[in-house]
Amino acid sequence: MTAPLLPGERLLWEGRPERGVPPDLSNPGSLVFGAAFAAFALFWMDRASADGPIWLAGLPFLALGLKLSVWKAWAPRLRARFAHYAVTDRRVIAETRWPLLGTREQAILLTPATIVDRAGDPATLTLRQEVTGPRGTTLQSLTLHRLEEGDHVLSLIRAAQRSTREDHHP
Repeated sequence: MTAPLLPGERLLWEGRPERGVPPDLSNPGSLVFGAAFAAFALFWMDRASADGPIWLAGLPFLALGLKLSVWKAWAPRLRARFAHYAVTDRRVIAETRWPLLGTREQAILLTPATIVDRAGDPATLTLRQEVTGPRGTTLQSLTLHRLEEGDHVLSLIRAAQRSTREDHHP
């Protein structure tokens, strides 16, 4: 994890999603539709290539079809390969180092108002809270996918929330 800690912040846990995540085949209709959409786009692009550069107009449709079929199924597996998670006494941090696209870091500050949901086995933890800023109130969320030690991580998050509450309310 390359995310720097804040002054006085302590690292409680660091880990990654479970390896060997299977493709997400939970929505076969979307996968079939996406594959058919991509196949039709390729067919159209092939036929249109005889008329000059008009075939380029099919690229967005091809991309959409591939996103619906290939990306939806394989994104969880890729995320598991490139994601790193950390829990500190103040924040939960998710960092994804995508090849060619760079690093995407997301963090959520732990407060007593932070809602934490657990689902599945291995556990997926979703944290949500409302954040008020110059543009009004927005919902901030962060998900830690497929944690083998999900119950342990959840207990660390709950303890950090309790210590935050005790720090603000003597």
